[in-house]
Amino acid sequence: MKVALPAALIAFVLGSLAGVLFERRRHEPPAVAPAPASLPSADALAESDRRTAEAEKRAAERTAEVTKLKEKIAKLEKAGSGKSSVVDGKKELTPEEAKARLEELRAQIPDIVAKKDGKALIKLMQEIAALGPIGYKTAIEISGIIAQDVEGGKNELGLSRNEFWMAFDGPMLPVMAWGLMQGDDIAAGFRAGSAYGLSYHPEMEPGKLFMELLKTEKSSEVLRAIAENMEGVSKAGMEKDIASLLPQYAENPRMLTSMLDALVKIGSADSLASLEALARGDNEILRKEAAIAMIALKPPVEGIFVSLAVPNSQADNVGIKRGDIITSYNGSPVKDLEALQEQMDTIPAGTIVEVMLNRDGEMVPLQIKSGSRIGINGKDVKPK
Repeated sequence: MKVALPAALIAFVLGSLAGVLFERRRHEPPAVAPAPASLPSADALAESDRRTAEAEKRAAERTAEVTKLKEKIAKLEKAGSGKSSVVDGKKELTPEEAKARLEELRAQIPDIVAKKDGKALIKLMQEIAALGPIGYKTAIEISGIIAQDVEGGKNELGLSRNEFWMAFDGPMLPVMAWGLMQGDDIAAGFRAGSAYGLSYHPEMEPGKLFMELLKTEKSSEVLRAIAENMEGVSKAGMEKDIASLLPQYAENPRMLTSMLDALVKIGSADSLASLEALARGDNEILRKEAAIAMIALKPPVEGIFVSLAVPNSQADNVGIKRGDIITSYNGSPVKDLEALQEQMDTIPAGTIVEVMLNRDGEMVPLQIKSGSRIGINGKDVKPK
């Protein structure tokens, strides 16, 4: 039985709807308002109207999202109504039939494990996942058995790591979404892996799910996986929600930079406005990191934006910093990482070469040794 998303979305929808109602009530005038000491200025009234209009717009957008999710839930309820139906030429099972089929399939697990048949175990996992929510926990249990063998280095099941990860497609997609929403009831390792897996499937709308989880998830492992994949799933319209979460991650550099990278990736006017607001805020860490993110969003020159100087590397030792833009290597311009590598390959190992950086609009020359890794993570940038 193919299911778009699990029935656990009901809780998500109710939470979203409550948020919409709260957003509206926040901006409704009180039943009895105290008389102001003085009349507000025209500018203050205009700003109040703007904020109210913006809140109403966002509430309307969230209402639309809730409606879509309700439609998905309605399909799930129809599928679980207790009646057999035919979809895409295949007969769907009633809940009773699905339960009986699950028990049949579960009974096969010990025998397949004993035979050390990894491919048969993957096939069984996917067949159980295809039963719908009733089979999700068992499918996750089987994935755990395979993970212990593949990731744990036993290799008794005859599966490569690539074969294992390629199995998380098709019927396993809703299992991963469901698992992420179960919190501590599902192993953190599976949920973290699901965050990585779902990021490759935009049809599952992982961005919306990730945003909700960033507000409620307690596992640092899962939160890190979600944040690291936000850049790949973020879309226009999510800018303000992402920015609103940043203060709670100000003391977590890895989470913070990942979320800021997501804003940069969207690259919209709202992204820039959110970063500018953070750069003017009271939090010193957020001000500094937002300013660096704005360089990546609106680079002053063409080159390689340094997103990380690896600790104890050449870059770290000579003073290359996050936010620098490498513009030349040994006197030759570098427009991208490929050009930098080409330049590095032409210089004899051990040669002292000059690297030119753009830092806060000023050119800074530094010297490094060729033949050794510079030790940076970065991306190509150029003025827009």
